[in-house]
Amino acid sequence: MEFDRFIVPAVTIFIAALLFFFMLFPLGAILKLSFFKGGEFALANFTLQNFHKYFTTGYTLNALWHSLYVSFATTGIVTVIIFFFAYALTRTTISGKTFFRNIIMLPLVAPSIVQALALIYLFGRNGLVTAHLLQTKWNIYGATGIIVSEVLYCLPHAFVILYTTLAAVDIRLDEAAESLGASPFKVFTRITLPSAKYGIFSAAALTFNLTITDFGNPVVIGGNYNVLATEIYAQVTSLYRFDLGATISIILLVPSMMAFLFNYYISRKTFSMISGAAKPVIPPSRPFKKIIFTSYCSLVSFSIIVIFVTVVLGSFVNIWPYDWTLTLRHYSFPSIAGYSAIWTSVWVSLIVGVVGAFITLVAGYVMETRKSFFKQTIYLLSVMPAAIPGLVMGLGYILAFNKPYYFFYGTPWIIVINIIICNFTLGILSSISNLRNIDPSIEEASISLGGDTLRTFFQIIFPLSRVAFFQNFVYFFMRSMTTISAVIFLVSATVHLAAIEIIMLDNDGWTASANAMCTCIIVIVMVMLGILHLVAKKTGRRPAGLAAEV
Repeated sequence: MEFDRFIVPAVTIFIAALLFFFMLFPLGAILKLSFFKGGEFALANFTLQNFHKYFTTGYTLNALWHSLYVSFATTGIVTVIIFFFAYALTRTTISGKTFFRNIIMLPLVAPSIVQALALIYLFGRNGLVTAHLLQTKWNIYGATGIIVSEVLYCLPHAFVILYTTLAAVDIRLDEAAESLGASPFKVFTRITLPSAKYGIFSAAALTFNLTITDFGNPVVIGGNYNVLATEIYAQVTSLYRFDLGATISIILLVPSMMAFLFNYYISRKTFSMISGAAKPVIPPSRPFKKIIFTSYCSLVSFSIIVIFVTVVLGSFVNIWPYDWTLTLRHYSFPSIAGYSAIWTSVWVSLIVGVVGAFITLVAGYVMETRKSFFKQTIYLLSVMPAAIPGLVMGLGYILAFNKPYYFFYGTPWIIVINIIICNFTLGILSSISNLRNIDPSIEEASISLGGDTLRTFFQIIFPLSRVAFFQNFVYFFMRSMTTISAVIFLVSATVHLAAIEIIMLDNDGWTASANAMCTCIIVIVMVMLGILHLVAKKTGRRPAGLAAEV
């Protein structure tokens, strides 16, 4: 039992060291390069020259206004669209709710760039709708394209929050108001909206954070309309201005952090509004109301389906939109990596899934049941990755680890570490939520019968958490297959990833092959989700969370 006394402190220190070294250390490297000449930490080297240069250069300063504009516009549009979508699924008796819920979650299984690729095929300079059906010279490149693609990308993320909020708020308040003679409009504005206000604010903050930090859609459909994320990439890869890239990263970090802190504060308020006495039975909706909301949900779902059908179909036709002959030639990828990039993505994602799910489960177990000595510090470090844009973290990894003695730099292992750290927050929150559902008396019984910490964890806790473990595995796997911004700085001549190959193919003019690569990723992720449902069905437990919704 002497060993048992040290296992919890050792694991706690390991988790803290992991987050400190692979999260705070890279951020520190960015801060040093932004505020100190040559990145050398010394009082004499302190300078604000990089910030002065940024704010006095019109082109780079415009990136900040562009980012804020598209983020606020996307936030407003997504919040309105998804509120009524979630309202239809939680407060009406329309048919096809399962279908609508699955369709709205579909964008999660593909890289964010998929929306931009489809929109270009439909509304680009040579798009099917703009150039051929309407024969207009208008195209979707620029701010409009970024906003539309970001709206489609953010819909499932905002939906999860608003669906949970509206489903949990007690519907009997609405019924009481109606029975007292209030009109439907007055019930909606005086009861429904106020009861969901924290969920609305939380969804809006999350949407703003996702939009301002996204890299995939702006780099493909933005054209000359630069935003902060694309400007960081341009400064580092085209101009080799690492100092200015680091400075823009700090500027991007400010609104991202503010949105995250606002979301974190509002989320706690949201949970306090949720009532366990919420009435699950929804009174039958009037026919007119059902027609309106069914049409509305169908329109939103149709938009998402069109995006995916366009990308998949575009990968099989000979020349879009001139020659509709079906062909497989776009699947002979003309890039250097080709199918090896897909294979690398798969095995990297499998490792990310297993390691990420296991580490977050262990960290959640130590924090939640063993009450480690600096639990609050570990928890704060664990939720911080959600506030850090992936592109900023990737740049920090270059600045911090591009040294000969960091043997993992330039190998797939730095990508594995980066993806695990960037997605650490949701994994650990999911693990903690699952561990709170396990009766503490089971663990107490194990310890009283002589079981040590390791035996209790592997023989009691882990089997009881196997479904949650597999959900986290699928989440990490899915994020690893689709993420772009977090790893775009970390791929090298010998390490290629499928999601990054999509951008390379599109930049080289092989858009149909980029669609084919997108299709391959979608199929692989869907197969993994199918396995999750089979496992859940075999164990008799329905999966929860994002993976379950998809």
